[in-house]
Amino acid sequence: MDRISNLPDCILLHILSFLPTKTAFFTAVLSRRWTHLCHDLQHFDFNQIQFHNRNQTWSDFSSRKRLFATVNWILSRHKAPPIRTFRLTCNVDQFDQSTVEWFIRKVFGPNLEELNLQLSLVDRSYHRVFISNGVLSCTSLVTLRLNGGITIPSPLSSSCPYHLPSLKTLQLYNVVTSVGNLEEILSHCTALETLILDSIVLSREGQGQLRICFPSLKSLHSKSCFWEPLRLFVIDTPSLKRLDIQVESGFREIRVRNLHNVEEASINLPWQFPVLKFLVKLCRIRILVLRLLVFDCLPDAPPHLIPEFTCLQRLELTVRCFDTRYIMDMLQKCPMLKLLAVVFNASPYDKDPLLSRKWEHPVKVPTCLASHLQLIKIKRYFESRDDRDFFAYVLQHGLVLESLDIQVDRARAKGFPEELFLFPRSSKACQINFCWNQEEEEKKKKAPR
Repeated sequence: MDRISNLPDCILLHILSFLPTKTAFFTAVLSRRWTHLCHDLQHFDFNQIQFHNRNQTWSDFSSRKRLFATVNWILSRHKAPPIRTFRLTCNVDQFDQSTVEWFIRKVFGPNLEELNLQLSLVDRSYHRVFISNGVLSCTSLVTLRLNGGITIPSPLSSSCPYHLPSLKTLQLYNVVTSVGNLEEILSHCTALETLILDSIVLSREGQGQLRICFPSLKSLHSKSCFWEPLRLFVIDTPSLKRLDIQVESGFREIRVRNLHNVEEASINLPWQFPVLKFLVKLCRIRILVLRLLVFDCLPDAPPHLIPEFTCLQRLELTVRCFDTRYIMDMLQKCPMLKLLAVVFNASPYDKDPLLSRKWEHPVKVPTCLASHLQLIKIKRYFESRDDRDFFAYVLQHGLVLESLDIQVDRARAKGFPEELFLFPRSSKACQINFCWNQEEEEKKKKAPR
């Protein structure tokens, strides 16, 4: 018995909203009722990969042609009810610009709640798709995701400014716009909770300042690549819970305020002074990840400039080599730490810059090591000069240590595991676990023989 067909239209439409649009329209073969339902859809999700043949590649012109023909046919016949969600994932070339812009105009309306465009340029020399100013003044829009191949122009006039009072999630990836334009957009997102700025290409207009100041913002991810450097980058977010900032270049000065509620942060900055600014403001954080660029500047900072993280429970450090002084200095600043992860990011052929440095026995045992530290993870490990001294120290003084997990390559583990098992341990519950680097194992399997 077909029980699902006995459900009301509103419930069936809700179920269909979770399916890709092409799959939803396949239900039309069941009966005329399903055909009627498909034309009443309010949520559309189109992906070029669903229009591939098995022997065709992602960038194949035929699959894109079939996709656009399908989208055009559905939108041309759609009259009511109003569209609430439109997602489009595809490649675009110079001939597709006007087609995609027509799709945007067709779905745009006072009830649109989500617009998600994932566009990949077939050739970067082609023109990008322009987002109309009307989309950026849509009062009903809750989620806006623009990914690649998109340009956001300046407002046509001061009489039609941006206005996004309902927007809660804004994601811009590889989008072209100006600094002043981006700041103008952000200033009109009064309810924003999640902001993702990734690899945005900015041209400088105005004062070259970018301010992220939202009392409602809870999550911020900024991974920017600027063509024109910013003079000032300001972050002022009193309600922020998650922060991820990764910037290799692009601003001359950074100011951070009101980060006292941040619980989780990932930092990847190559400058010591901005890193210290962030760390001072994040003194109440619970989870902290310091990426590779931080390793190039923070170990040289005087220890007294690094604040104490009284609430930190998980710390992850990405390093080029086993800098035990850096690791121990950070442990001294984290009295409540429960998990320490050290991630190696270096070629096995790179020379150890700290080869001449010897193990320095700490004057004081870190508080966390004697009372809270339960798990130490070493990822993609390769041997260095004073690693054995470090492992011997943490095993001897780790009174509550439960596990020391070390991920190694098979070629680099000669004789090392057996030696580590001989070190004395203060914690009877402590287990030493070795595992192989899965990434390296997968590469070996895929490598031609």
